[in-house]
Amino acid sequence: MKKITILLTSAFLVAVFKVDAANADSYNYTPYVGANYTFERANAFGVRPEHHAVGLYVGSDYSKYFSTELFANQSGQHRNHLSDAELKTSYYNYGLDILAYLPLFAEQKFSLLATAGIGEYVYKTKFSPTDRHNEHGLGYRFGGGAKYAWNNHWQTRFIARYVEFDKLSGYNHNMEYSLSMEYHFN
Repeated sequence: MKKITILLTSAFLVAVFKVDAANADSYNYTPYVGANYTFERANAFGVRPEHHAVGLYVGSDYSKYFSTELFANQSGQHRNHLSDAELKTSYYNYGLDILAYLPLFAEQKFSLLATAGIGEYVYKTKFSPTDRHNEHGLGYRFGGGAKYAWNNHWQTRFIARYVEFDKLSGYNHNMEYSLSMEYHFN
């Protein structure tokens, strides 16, 4: 009786959760391009400069769960008034991110995402009027967010990232919040 129960239960589970082997690996490699707006708040020289940046990225979806992308961003200049000087900062960065997706609901248009990456960050710093220098180093990026697919080609996403800097004197870490629109070539 025990063997029959196990066999019937197994047959039921196979029938209910049948996986179509022909379609299991049918996802094709899909390249995409995107543009983003990023709000960044750094921790630098005891103040919190805020930057608004725009950027471009190119990426590849390898499955509905995984993609990689190359990115580049450029910010405008921000001014902080200190007690004895004015601090002007701006930055640009470029690098590589890896993204993992968790599609939700039956249509799978909405996905949660996690991201990790590394980038070169270059901060242009100017203490008025004489002291100018560039700080550059690596930024280790970790974040999460959500993505929505409007159709097969257009997708929107929001990502919040924590960035820890290495070898940037005066800069400790920052938080980045980005809103993106991307086009998938499928």
